[in-house]
Amino acid sequence: MTALTGCGYTTGLTLGPDYHSVGLEIFGNDTPEPDLELSLHRALTQATRNMLDAQLVDPDRSQLVVRGRLTRFQRRAGLRSADNVWMEGGVWITAEAELLDRRRDVVLVGPVRAEANVGYTRTNREAEPNARQRALNNLAERLVLDLFTGTVPGEPGSAPGAPTVE
Repeated sequence: MTALTGCGYTTGLTLGPDYHSVGLEIFGNDTPEPDLELSLHRALTQATRNMLDAQLVDPDRSQLVVRGRLTRFQRRAGLRSADNVWMEGGVWITAEAELLDRRRDVVLVGPVRAEANVGYTRTNREAEPNARQRALNNLAERLVLDLFTGTVPGEPGSAPGAPTVE
C-alpha cells in the first residue's frame, strides 16, 4: 500500500503547475424554468469534483472561475398513442460558460456552449424530473470537459497562460 502513495499518480484532469483551485459561480438563468441554475450548480459541483484534480473553493478565493448562464429550457412532446395519449416527452437544456483567470481578470476559455436533450417515457410522475436531472448532469460534464480540455496554450481559442491539462 505504501508503494502506491507518493508515486505521482493522480486521477482526473489536472490544471498544470500554475493553477490549483476552481470556483463555480451560480449561473444566470435566462430560461422560464425557475431555479434551474441551482440544480445545474449542484451538477457542476459534482462533475468538477469527479473530473478535476483541483481544489473546489469559493469563487472569490479561487484562481480559476467558471461563469455562465442557462440559455434554453424546453419541453418537447413525443409520441402519442392512437387514442392521442401523450406517451413520451423530453427536455432540452442549453448553457454557455467561460473559464476565467480571476487574478488576471482574463477569459481563458470560452464562451463554450453545451446542450443536453433527454427523452423519457411518461410511465410515472417522476419521469420528467429524472430526465431533467440526467440532462443537467450531462450538461455539467460537457461543460467541464469543454472548459478544461480545450486549453492548450498557443493554439487558436486559447489564451496565453491558460491552464493545460496534463
